[in-house]
Amino acid sequence: MKFQNKILIAFLVFILLPIFILGFVSYHVTSSTLKNKVGDETLHTLEAIDLNLQMILSEVDNLSNYIISSREVQDFIKFNDEQSLLDFYNRGQAIAGLMYGQSKLDDLVLYSANGHVYSFKKPSIPSFEQFQESEYFNLMVEGEGRPVWLSTAESDKFVEGEKPIFSQGRVIKDIHTLHDIGYLIIDVKLDRFDEVFKGLQQKDSQEMIVNQEGEIVYNRNHELVGETIELPKEMVTNQTGTLISDWEKEKSLITYIPISFNENEDSEFFLVSIKPWSFITDETRFIRQVTIFLVIFVTVFAVCFKQIFLNRIIQFITEFQYNMKKVEEGQLSTRMKAFSSVELNQLAKGFNRMVEEISTLLKRVKNEQERKRRAEFKVLQNQINPHFLYNTLESINSLAVLHGSRDISKMTINLGKLLRLSINSDNKVTVRDEVRHVISYMEIQKVRFDERFTFEINVDKQLETYAILKLVLQPLVENILIHAFNRNKTDGVIKIRGRMSDKEGFFFIEDNGVGMTNEVLSTFNKYKQGCKESKRKLGCGVMNVQERLELYYGERYGLMICSKESKGTIIKLTFPLTQGEQHDL
Repeated sequence: MKFQNKILIAFLVFILLPIFILGFVSYHVTSSTLKNKVGDETLHTLEAIDLNLQMILSEVDNLSNYIISSREVQDFIKFNDEQSLLDFYNRGQAIAGLMYGQSKLDDLVLYSANGHVYSFKKPSIPSFEQFQESEYFNLMVEGEGRPVWLSTAESDKFVEGEKPIFSQGRVIKDIHTLHDIGYLIIDVKLDRFDEVFKGLQQKDSQEMIVNQEGEIVYNRNHELVGETIELPKEMVTNQTGTLISDWEKEKSLITYIPISFNENEDSEFFLVSIKPWSFITDETRFIRQVTIFLVIFVTVFAVCFKQIFLNRIIQFITEFQYNMKKVEEGQLSTRMKAFSSVELNQLAKGFNRMVEEISTLLKRVKNEQERKRRAEFKVLQNQINPHFLYNTLESINSLAVLHGSRDISKMTINLGKLLRLSINSDNKVTVRDEVRHVISYMEIQKVRFDERFTFEINVDKQLETYAILKLVLQPLVENILIHAFNRNKTDGVIKIRGRMSDKEGFFFIEDNGVGMTNEVLSTFNKYKQGCKESKRKLGCGVMNVQERLELYYGERYGLMICSKESKGTIIKLTFPLTQGEQHDL
């Protein structure tokens, strides 16, 4: 992936994406907070409405307590006394004033156990027999004197076809015997509820009372009373709550609390407030607009930052990388252009100075190498002519043969072979030539050491045609002759075995000398692991062979030494198999 694409992806992921996430989360947190705030305020409003409703119920309760306990009503119900009725009528004027002025009662109806009926307002009311057949009568009897409320949705339990109205009914008991002597029904105007809801109703919301079956028992729009709505499943339990649901095909915030008209009974109704969600979103619109504006502003600012500043850095890095590759390819004339940014321009100048210095150094090294090559060439010119040296050795050999000195002749022939391989300028020779070279060396040394050691050579024929770095066996044999055999040893043996595998060749150089100490072996292993200071402790022979093999073939090739004091030494030499050219020795 290109560097520009990496920067672009990083810019999108680490800058723009967090900005959008921050805006999204901020808006939704604000909306949720506002929803909770509106829900809490609505709950407080519903609680205040419920409190005022309970005050209305309490007013009606107090009025009904007064009526059923008055002596005039007791006498009228029990004896149907005209005088009591007249007194009750006079007293009733005050009741009517209270009913119309304060509680806004619609009507007051009295039923006596003897079947007499009295109504303050309605000219036509159900007879006592019709009253006894209604379900409302049974509810009042079960109440045993306690107030029993009949909602607007249940008004047909008392009068068929009667307009929706809230009614309170109570059994009138004899204050002396507590026997049932009559029944009181007080009808409450819906206007009284309207005052409560109107005073506490919130803007753009509607509050209502519904029963557990979903029937609307009260709404400021009286035409909706008696309609059935589908309650959300969350409202089944008698708990206070707030939820978001569809109401009349519109997303709305619904808040509800359970209420009851009858004392000491479970909640039978819900006081519900419905506020369109659009009203809440209107309040969050400003927040949303500000959030969107800030997100767009920050995004534009980030994009401008990328275009103005970040793109310059990307352009600089891209050009720097391109020029660096050109320098790696050897184009030292490469230079970076100037940049408007001070920091980037300083880096560009530093790059140019670095390339110039590298170019200068390379020219200097090249000149030094050329001078060195010329000097070496002059030295070689001044050296003895190899052909002159070989001819001289041949002459010495001929004289030795004429005088019968076979040892001198043998040493002269082997020395010539050694010199031919040593003077050869190639770095590699065939395994056959390397073995011949070490044989020549050992033949000379046998004469020198007065035949106090012997040697055995065993090399695979297939291995002899492969190439090997020259002069790797002779230093190892020389090390054996110097360090492994003492002056008194007359039975020294040097064995050289050559073997091969699929890709590697091996030489095993074995002797029966004094062996190596643990300290020397430890020093050699440290040298192979990178401690070059150990070379000073080991000398030149073995270490030079190891260093040459490692430099020429790689770290996996070289020497491995197995030795024990007074038990001899085995050196394993490993090299890769490559074809080589043979030289005549």
